[in-house]
Amino acid sequence: MPGNVIAQQKKKEKPNVIFVLTDQWRKQALGFKGEDPVQTPHLDEFASWAVSFDNATSCRPVSGPGRACLFTGKYSINNGVFANKVPLATDEESMGRVFKAAGYATAYIGKWHLNGMNDHVTDSVRRQGFDYFVQSMGHQPFFQGYYVQDDKERTYIKGWAPTYETQLGIEFIEKQKTSEQPFCLVLSYNPPHTGGGPGFEDRYQPGKYGPDKKLKMGYGYAGPAEYEALYKDIDYEKNPIRGNLKPIRRSSDTSARVIPGYFGAITAIDNDFGNLMTYLEQNDLLENTIIVFTSDHGESMGSQGLMTKGTWFEESMGVPCLVGWKGVIKPKREIVVFNSIDLMPTLLGLSGLSIPQGVDGVDYSPLLLGKKFKAPEYAFTSFDFGGVEELKAPRYWRAVYTSRYTYVLCGMNQNRAFTKDGLVLYDREKDPLQLNPIYKGMGYDKTIDRLHAELVKHLDETGDPFIKEYWNNPDAGYPKLNKVTMDPYSALRKSGANAKGGKSKGNRNKQLKK
Repeated sequence: MPGNVIAQQKKKEKPNVIFVLTDQWRKQALGFKGEDPVQTPHLDEFASWAVSFDNATSCRPVSGPGRACLFTGKYSINNGVFANKVPLATDEESMGRVFKAAGYATAYIGKWHLNGMNDHVTDSVRRQGFDYFVQSMGHQPFFQGYYVQDDKERTYIKGWAPTYETQLGIEFIEKQKTSEQPFCLVLSYNPPHTGGGPGFEDRYQPGKYGPDKKLKMGYGYAGPAEYEALYKDIDYEKNPIRGNLKPIRRSSDTSARVIPGYFGAITAIDNDFGNLMTYLEQNDLLENTIIVFTSDHGESMGSQGLMTKGTWFEESMGVPCLVGWKGVIKPKREIVVFNSIDLMPTLLGLSGLSIPQGVDGVDYSPLLLGKKFKAPEYAFTSFDFGGVEELKAPRYWRAVYTSRYTYVLCGMNQNRAFTKDGLVLYDREKDPLQLNPIYKGMGYDKTIDRLHAELVKHLDETGDPFIKEYWNNPDAGYPKLNKVTMDPYSALRKSGANAKGGKSKGNRNKQLKK
């Protein structure tokens, strides 16, 4: 009974922290936002007493680098994780390590991707301070393999992986709820990311072809059947989910047939999130627990004729970001810019913990707590490589993001087709679907000049040679990579910004001093 639970619980000096992280969940896919026609009743309820950062962006819209930015609070050029195969350094003062050092019980359950790829056991020294550690393997959400703690034998679970992971999280909390020791739990769900294995036999990713030039089957979007059924009676060709959908580039495919799988996975996760929230409410844990819901990056799902991630468009770069602490944080739809590197220092600030030196992100806890706060005007994002096949798909670009504009510089790659002379501006206030690119001479020259100066300044401060090596030189060949670190710039700078002992530069907190 709840009354007995209250009697059993001991008052904690610090709040608990639950960080729910998804993969490839775009910012538009939340019911309360009224954009994508998707059902998320439990997240909608959470949003009714949380802050939603509606202009939250991924610092690096691809899984491994995006997660490294989230957990270190640093830009990729400062944390050293440039591509999916690169492990995060063992001496980083990342989120888990800071909470553990502060006396928290720490747990991480689900997709990791901070130790290169997810196909091997993560040694304890590489778990970044998380003591209880259950790591999922690959992208098979209906028959997921796990490495549990130090066991090198995989444990396979039949059924929807997020449900199993949520139950493990609840079991961890159950053991901690009567302790004076606060806890920090990360629940990292792999869906709605594309997947394979059982349940995906008839699935595909539009525009993705095999050597035989036929659609590559067996890998795509899927959720549990009962949740996909919510979306299967809609003709998405006649009723497009967004006004900027186009046939997938270099093919005649559209995203219409795969939308039920994507939305079905989202609604299924919403149900798992609801079960977690019900447990917290029934055990009177909401008032002493900070809860975060976000994603490492978004999903294009046919917008601009693109799929998955890796571009500067809102569907790819924008992420959901909800922060709640019942009775402490007042609900609001917040429009200030919020970068994924800001989440780590913000959680530390809310928890009353010191932020490590060298963190680039900004602590937004004063804003969340109703105190005087001037948010940064700019957020900076970047991209160099594709997903797993990093060497085959370089897509160099740098962008500066404000609450109104997205300004992009693009190097030698396929995405340069979206620009003129390697640059493009979008006025998202007048053109939220980003259908009308703006170039020099179209009435926005002062805005372009201002944002260009801010972006160049940021690149100079972080030691990023992108302008000289790639933007001013669109015919440059692929960089000579350091094949250990996948750092495309190691040969271009005398001492890397991310080198051991190097200072972190380009700190966003400088914007607050203006």
